[in-house]
Amino acid sequence: MLIPDRPDFVPKPAQVTAFLEGLIKLGSTPLEATIRIAKLSGKVRTGRNAFTGETITIPAREFVSLPDIRAISHGLQGLDDYTVYFSGQGPAEHPPFKVYMASDPQWQSEIGTAQWYEVNCNLRESSVSLNDWMAPHTSNCSEGVFRNPWNNETIIVQNAACARFWIEFMFGNWLVPKIEKSLELLPPSILTLASVSFGASFVQGGRFD
Repeated sequence: MLIPDRPDFVPKPAQVTAFLEGLIKLGSTPLEATIRIAKLSGKVRTGRNAFTGETITIPAREFVSLPDIRAISHGLQGLDDYTVYFSGQGPAEHPPFKVYMASDPQWQSEIGTAQWYEVNCNLRESSVSLNDWMAPHTSNCSEGVFRNPWNNETIIVQNAACARFWIEFMFGNWLVPKIEKSLELLPPSILTLASVSFGASFVQGGRFD
């Protein structure tokens, strides 16, 4: 995940387009990609928490498919809550990092065969917690607490506890990057692209479900 170091950061639609166009030039986007925007529909979905029995409501979203990347800026106009999905096949020509099977803790064999790969850009109406995933944040946003999927150890990242906007690089089931003590995984080319495209500084986190 790329997380702005300011939790209230909100990009302009053209900045989202510029970042994804830059990823294309770097050869780091999914192959045979489709582009969709998920936005609030004004409806809610109701369910029940399996552990507490509590009834919960979740805002429902509608999905809009776009013909190409040039349509993103127009599609985001006026939205203050959305996810842009850039989905397709990996590995990319220049992947953001190597991935391995979760069953390979010694990182002996990089997975280079066909796999699902997605880059998504997320904006919410207000800052949400990245520690207690997607809950409204109620404390300061200093320390993001993330889990190393290889050994379950905690990795602390400053200025990563909450955000209104963030970017995720997502891969197929059971595929995980090599992680030791740090989540600083993305290459300088992508970090520079993010900084220039958004005019903001970013830190790196990780979500491994």
